[in-house]
Amino acid sequence: MAEREESFAEIAIQGGIGRIAILVLGVWLHASDSLLAATVMPSAVKDIGGLGLIYWTIALYQLGSIVAGFATGLFVVRYGLKTAMTSASLAYAAGCALSAIAPDMGTMLIGRLLQGLGGGWMVALCHVGMAQMFPERHWPKLLALISGTWGVSALVGPMIGGAFATIGLWRGAFVAFGVQAVLFALLCLVLLTNDRTGTHVSTAIPWRRIGLVSAGILLVLVAGIHPMPLVAVVLVGAGFALLAAVLWIDGRSPDRLLPVRPLAWRSGWGPGFLMVLILSTATVSFTVYGPLLMEALYGLTPFQAGLMIAVESISWTLAAIVFVNAGPRLEPWLIRIGSLAIFGGIVGFAIVMPSGPARDLIPWAVLQGAGFGMAWAFIVRRIVTSVADADRERAASAAPTLQMVGYAVGAALSGIVANAVGLGAGLTPDALDRAALWIFAAFLPLAALGCLAAWKLAATRVAAS
Repeated sequence: MAEREESFAEIAIQGGIGRIAILVLGVWLHASDSLLAATVMPSAVKDIGGLGLIYWTIALYQLGSIVAGFATGLFVVRYGLKTAMTSASLAYAAGCALSAIAPDMGTMLIGRLLQGLGGGWMVALCHVGMAQMFPERHWPKLLALISGTWGVSALVGPMIGGAFATIGLWRGAFVAFGVQAVLFALLCLVLLTNDRTGTHVSTAIPWRRIGLVSAGILLVLVAGIHPMPLVAVVLVGAGFALLAAVLWIDGRSPDRLLPVRPLAWRSGWGPGFLMVLILSTATVSFTVYGPLLMEALYGLTPFQAGLMIAVESISWTLAAIVFVNAGPRLEPWLIRIGSLAIFGGIVGFAIVMPSGPARDLIPWAVLQGAGFGMAWAFIVRRIVTSVADADRERAASAAPTLQMVGYAVGAALSGIVANAVGLGAGLTPDALDRAALWIFAAFLPLAALGCLAAWKLAATRVAAS
């Protein structure tokens, strides 16, 4: 007999409202910060200089987030959730403090890197904490709550940054988030425990692999802004080679950063990781180039273009909430339909962006966001439940980390496409028309592969909750 679905209130009573608050706050600090910086940095460079380095305030945040995410599972296995989460929040707070007092762009970049390390660590730890602290039957609702937090951050983060910048107190934005991080650390100290699962893991930190991950992601990020497409392709290839070397070394190490064979097609979890990585790569071009194209082609203001991007995040959130109570029978179909919706969104952007009008982009932004929203909780559940118990922390942290890797790779590849069609040389009408098509159409083969991975994941048998 099927069990009655439990409400959020019942989950809060069973798991503790404080622990749920930790999941929400950890995601909030990371998600809103990554969007807040985009509105704060123009004001910051007027005070401290370094306009030519403004890209790296975002890129280093991404780099730190990805590198921290790779190491999250191992840190939890060794030191426990309480120690890992508290350390992450304090690293983030230290980064906020450096950014707030920065006298020059060099100090700001160090602060942004620390914020990225702490923020990426926190968001991966929130997925680990969900898997550790709550039974599997609660995960879809908790993931819907996490998705809701992302959606709110997409709207509120830039508003907070804009408010501080407007009144001439851009440093106050970093102070505000640093204070939240300290309070978050105190909450972790009080409410979390250090139940460790990896008692036989060595104590050495795998610095070589962490260094290779950092170098690989850095090469990909550099490729995204290199003006010569051929050089950019070489940089991306070199980055992929280093990341492949990390997977090879990691699979043969007793202190793995990732689950065993994370991208194996025939495993229960490999198609899920591939789906996350590939579809994140294939869809980020709308976030990266959508505002530029909408402003140049249709005369939208930056605020209007930002709202169009927010439509995708809000659709993700709403779909996650709508399908939160879907049972095991619907789960495989939501994964399949979600992947097709994402593919359809890319097709729609490729068709509509070159000719407009801008309002006709809204259904495709909704479709792309809703595709992720309806499937995400069930993708993560299938990944985490299919690995061995000893790998659950690694699997839970790897899902959002590979999503961030996909976004970084997709941003670089969309930059290569944009430069290849002439957009890097100037916003001429011909270059804009070509970019409006190919920045989306070039990713359709990759998105089709993501759909194939979704079909494989959906066909995988999972244990009953």
